[in-house]
Amino acid sequence: MDQILEFLAAHMSYLWRDARFRITDSDVTTSNGGNSTVVIESKILRIRLETDRRQLFLDFQPVRTNRPRDWYSVEIVRRYFFGEPDVPSMVDASIAEFIGDNLDDIESRFSPEQWESTRESLKELERKRSKKMWG
Repeated sequence: MDQILEFLAAHMSYLWRDARFRITDSDVTTSNGGNSTVVIESKILRIRLETDRRQLFLDFQPVRTNRPRDWYSVEIVRRYFFGEPDVPSMVDASIAEFIGDNLDDIESRFSPEQWESTRESLKELERKRSKKMWG
């Protein structure tokens, strides 16, 4: 959990400006060396930060969804915005900078008005990535 909280404080403090985001859920386990999750929400966008074996990952989801398991990695979302192939899925300062620089656009694409179109594009990018990785 410390790793997530330290990362948020060091690189993503912009989330708390104007009370835009708030922490809505968290979890800590001790199995497999200890994993943790923090979920942060605005009125439109849900962000999940997760540690798995000391690696930090970040996923997005619209707040208003009828598919609670539908999370999209920052890798896929970044590829959606910029077409960048093979962006690492592990979170670092450059990922936090990408989110900070594009937060309004990310929220807009995850809004109810644009979500179905965005979802189709993200699913297609996931299919392409899977085909590239696994054939």
